[in-house]
Formats: sequence, C-alpha cells, structure tokens
Amino acid sequence: MLWRKAEKRQPTRAQLLFHGLVREWLWIGLVLLPVTLYLSLSPGLALNNPLYDSLRRLTPLPVDSRILLVTIDDQSLKKLGPWPWPRSLHADLIDRLSAARPAGILFDVVFSEPGDAEDDQRLADAVCNAGNVLLPLVNEGTAGAGSADKELLPLLKCAKGIGPINVEADNDGVVRSLYLREGPPENTLAQLAWQAYTLTGQTSAMPGQPQEPSNPLWHREHAVRVPFTVQSHFPSVSYASVLHGEVPPEILRDRQILVGATAYGMGDRFVTPLSSTVGSTAGVELQANILNGLLQGRSIVDLPGWLAALMATSLVALLLGLLLYRPRYALWMTLACMATALLGSWALLRLGHWWSPAACLIGLLLSYLIWNWRRLSVILAYFGWELARLDDEPKVLPERRRAPASPGDVLQGRIFALEQAVSRTRDTRRFMADGLECLPVATLITDPQGSILLANRVARDVFGNDLVARNLLEQLADLGYPPLHNGVRPALSALELIEFRDIHQRSLRMELAPLLPAEGDVALGWLLSLTDLSKEREAQQHRETMLRFLSHDLRAPHSVILALLDVHNGESPIFAQIEQQVKRALSLTESFVQLAKAEADGYHFQPTLFAMLVMDAFDQVAVIAQLKGIHLVHDLDEADEGMVSADQSLLTRALFNVLENAIKYSPSGTTVTLGHGSAQGWLECRISDQGPGIAPEDLPELFSQYRRFDSAQGSEGLGLGLTMVKAVIERHGGRIQCESELGKGSIFSLQLPLLND
Repeated sequence: MLWRKAEKRQPTRAQLLFHGLVREWLWIGLVLLPVTLYLSLSPGLALNNPLYDSLRRLTPLPVDSRILLVTIDDQSLKKLGPWPWPRSLHADLIDRLSAARPAGILFDVVFSEPGDAEDDQRLADAVCNAGNVLLPLVNEGTAGAGSADKELLPLLKCAKGIGPINVEADNDGVVRSLYLREGPPENTLAQLAWQAYTLTGQTSAMPGQPQEPSNPLWHREHAVRVPFTVQSHFPSVSYASVLHGEVPPEILRDRQILVGATAYGMGDRFVTPLSSTVGSTAGVELQANILNGLLQGRSIVDLPGWLAALMATSLVALLLGLLLYRPRYALWMTLACMATALLGSWALLRLGHWWSPAACLIGLLLSYLIWNWRRLSVILAYFGWELARLDDEPKVLPERRRAPASPGDVLQGRIFALEQAVSRTRDTRRFMADGLECLPVATLITDPQGSILLANRVARDVFGNDLVARNLLEQLADLGYPPLHNGVRPALSALELIEFRDIHQRSLRMELAPLLPAEGDVALGWLLSLTDLSKEREAQQHRETMLRFLSHDLRAPHSVILALLDVHNGESPIFAQIEQQVKRALSLTESFVQLAKAEADGYHFQPTLFAMLVMDAFDQVAVIAQLKGIHLVHDLDEADEGMVSADQSLLTRALFNVLENAIKYSPSGTTVTLGHGSAQGWLECRISDQGPGIAPEDLPELFSQYRRFDSAQGSEGLGLGLTMVKAVIERHGGRIQCESELGKGSIFSLQLPLLND
C-alpha cells in the first residue's frame, strides 16, 4: 500500500512535459523581453509611422477659427504678375492687414532675393508700424539678423519676432515632427508658430522636453509632432483680394494671419500624412497646423524612451504569464493585449502623448506564435508517447489497418496513429455495447452520480422503460428495492447488495462494481447487474421439499420395517436379508440428504471451537472403531482455542465422514490419527490411516460423485461421502487434499480459515 501511494506521487508523463514547457517558456521570455525592449527604443522601426498615421486619423483635430491664411495662389500671380514681387507690394499688404487689427501676422515668405533699397525701407516701415509681424530666418544654420543682408537689418529689427520654420522628415520622407526651439547653443530661437502662439497672450510652457546641447554648432530641443487636422485646408483668402481691399476687415480682425505661397511651382512643399488624399502640403499650411495644435493645447509629444520601453515590456511580460496560467484562451488573451496596446496608444494620443505600440505588438505576436509552436510540439510529443503506449497494449479485437503515413512527416504519422486509436476505440465500444446487449442478466452502466449511460435488453425488460439518462436510484425505488422505500437516497457505493422481491414478485439479486480507470482508484462510473433468480428459487424450494420427503417421508417407512424385523429377529433367514437391504436403502437416503444439505444455501455460520467439533465426530465414530478394533488418536482437548466460523452440524458430519472412511478402509488393529496445527491464519486438520491406500491415477477423481475405486472393493457405499465433505469444506472457505501411497495408507488434509478475533 505504501508503494502504491509512493507511485501515485510520481509525476506523470504529461506533468513532466508541462514542467519542461514551463522551463522552456521562461527562457523564451528572457529572450523576448529584451527583444521588445530593443525594438521599443528603435525610432526607425518601420511600423511606428503607419501606426501613428492610422491612430492620428482616429483623433481628429478641428480647425481653430482664429487662424486665417493669406495665400499667394495662382489667382494672385495672374493679377499681380510673376514672382518675385516688389517688397513694396508686401508693405502694402501689411498695411492693409494692420488696419484690420489682426492678432498677429506670420510671414512664411523668405526675403532672400536682393531688392530695391527704397522698397526695403518701405517694407521695414510697414513692419515697424504694424508691430505684430513675425518673420522667418533666411538660413537654417544661423540665428538672429547676422545672417541676413545689410539691407534687411532694419526689417528684422522691427519684426515682432523671428524664428526658424524648419520641420523634420522621418525615414520614409514624410514630415511629422519639428523642434520648437533650435539654433546655436548660446542663442536658440523659438519656432515661428510658437511665437505666433505667444501673441495670443498664452503663458503655458513649451511642449516637449528640454535637452542638453550635444552639438557645438546647432542645438535643437522641445521636439513635438505636427497635429495635422482632418480637413484638407484652413480658411484662406487670396493675397490679391486682401491687397485690393476685397476682403472685409471683420474677417481679418483678431485673427492669426499666416501669409505664404500655395501656388504650385513656388514656395516649399512637403510630404505629410495628408498627402495620400490632398497631395503635398505647402509650408504655410504646415505652420498653420503647428499653430492650430498649440492654440488648442493638442500638441503631441513623444513619451520618454524608458517609459515607452517599460509599457511595451510590461504588456509582453503580462501575456507571457497569462499564457501559462490560462493556455486555452491564448488567442483571446493575445488579442486582448494587442487591443489594450492600441487603445492605450490612442488614448495617450488624445491626451497629447505618443507611444508607439509597434514593438509591443511585435512582442505579443511573437509570444503567441512561439507559444503555440512549443505547445503544439509538446502536445504532438505527448500524443506520440500515449499512442505508442496504446499501440503496445494487448488488442481486444483485430485491427483494420490503413495505409501507413509517410515516415518523414511527423504530423501525418500522428494523424495516422490517432485514426488507428479512434478506430480501435470505436470497435471496442461497439464490442462492449454488443457484449452488454447479449448478457443474460440485466446490466446497467452509470456515471459516478448514478445517471444511466447504457442498459442492455434484459435491463429494459426488467425496468420496463427507456433507461438512458435516467437516475438509477429512482429506477430501483420504483422497482421495489427495499432500502430505498424510506425516501433516503444514499450514494451508489453505499447500496446494500441484497436479494429482494420486486413489485412483480421476481427474486432479484443485485451486484454492484465500480468502473476504475487504467490509472487511479477513483471510480469513473458503476456497473450494476440484477440477476433474476426466480427459477432458481423455485427449484430450491422444490429441492427443499424433496429433502423433507427424503429425510422424513422416505426414512420413516424404512425405520418401521427395521422395527418390525427386530421383533421377528431370527424367525427366518429371509428377514436378515430384508433388514440388510433396508439398512442399505436407509444409508443411501441419508447420503443423498447430507449431500443435498451440503450443496444447499442453508448454512448457519457461527464462531465455533474446532476441538468441540472433533470431539463430537470422535464420539460418533467411536462405536464403529471399537467394533472393528481400530484405535483412534487425536492431539486436541476441549481447552484448545482454535476458533472457526462454521455450520456445526454440517462440519461435524464432514469430519465424521472422513473418520468413518478411514475406519472403513483400515484393517483391524491399526490406528487412525487426527492431528492439527495453525499457521498464517489457517487451521489444518490431518486425518491419517493405515489402510491400503489409493492409486495415484485415482486421486484426481477422488471427490467426484458415484466414483468407486479398486481399493474400495468389499466396502459398501455409493461414493457420495467425500463429495459431501468437499462441498462442506469449500462452503466454509477452506480446501481439502489427499496424499496416499498404495500399501501405506492415506492422509486427508482439511484447511479452514481461523477467526481473527
């Protein structure tokens, strides 16, 4: 029992494979997490930009009504002539705009061509008079007025502010970001759109993170992404229309005016995320988008690299743990984590922060694919092991072999083996169903709770209805099973296995056995059989009637005849012969009665001293032994404590028969000895004689009915005595053996189980 418990604690093959998968998965996690960390810190990851563009379209940004574009379009070129225009023309525009009192005027026009000194002065005066004009830097690599021509120094000095208008193109050539401050480390300038934003009186901090100078010539910081609007264009008016007074002043008042070129073939144009629908974007429109995001507080700043990496690796680590905890939901958990990453990125984007989920999505997808690959590998290995073990087990039925799979294809081999196992299982189930149906007794199979799964034809006849899916206890109660009449429904294992009469007065004997799995001791179900013993009980009743007839009605006349003969004893020789035949008939009747009782079911067992039974048997054979001159010896006394569970009358009769045979076949003057002993829970009684012995070829048939051997010549009998002894000993749970040698006698060994208490 201890060995069985220790065996149960040994891990199964499936557990060993799973433990190996867990260890392997930990190593895979140690590789996947650094890969995810590296990808999340790689700004050039190809998926970053498409994901940003897609999520940006899901967070639309409306156009601020304070922004108005004054565009140098094709209509203006037709009316005012080809570019470049005289700077006096720009001065007139500034005067027109200033008269309408706008909030600010941002010129996205670079005055890089040489001009007339008088026109330059005229433009400088207009800028000074307006007081809210913002001008771009001439060159990217310089700051302040030092990079401009000497003629433009008055113009730049009168401007409300000057700043760069540079933007940054990503590795795919699309403009998505810029720096709000750049220039020489000692003299950085704010981006022109930020300066326009400050003209509105806003005092909020500049978006983005300040940086320590890393380049001694040029420093850039406060990186932001351009929050492009969903609309293709901002509200605009033509340059020529404003110049000619065709635009009402109310439209211009308190607006942020951005002046720039939109006509194709002139000015700077950029590829942006909007280019797939509206084409390239003019520089002035790009500045308008930057200003629009600042005015609405929707500028987009990248999350710090360490935080982005932490978020990506945390989600991947979470999925790695969930895949081990809930493997059956691997797909849904992976999709949920990917959806969480996308929704989290979208929510952060609405709040003005950009976190690219690309690295996280790649890590999650790799986790799912590798997990399924390794899990399927383990499952295939386990299936292969189990199928091989199943194939090595003894076959119940001949198999129907199919064409073997290709030896190089493992999966196909597993499929072929599985087909064989399924076919074998179906054949076995059919065999079980057919065998169950053909059983001569009512047989049912239930689940552990008692719901009937299978029932054969005889069971349907006994219960009288369709039994599948019904409860066994309810069916037994309806049939008249006595222990269920009190309304209590015990567990199946607690049912009393008794013989009872049902509602149709049939004698039914119930037997119940658990259906145990191949490994383990927890029942998978129960097998119940009901044997109809009505005919057997009727035959038993007839036999008991016959026994009463033999034991009383047939013996009584013989006893009367013997009494009458005893009265007329000696009157005639014929009377002696009649008496002899009557005694023989009476002995034959007694032998039949004793054998019938030995083979019947009417045993009454009770704890008994074996020594007492031996004494009774010795008392009964003492007269026979004395008449023949046989000496009886035993090594028992009445104080002997050997106890057996016995039917006293039948076991005493069995001992009497053995002793009587020993006396009958022993010559006068010999000794019959009874010895006993006990070992390992058994009591052994040995009865030995000094008779002629039994031939070896006769020993196998010694206990058969009506067998008479050559050694029994001269003795009366029908060969029923030892048959009765064998029946009685076996009904007591014992066994009987005989050892004999011709000319030396025989030894009969009777073994009976001792009582424990």
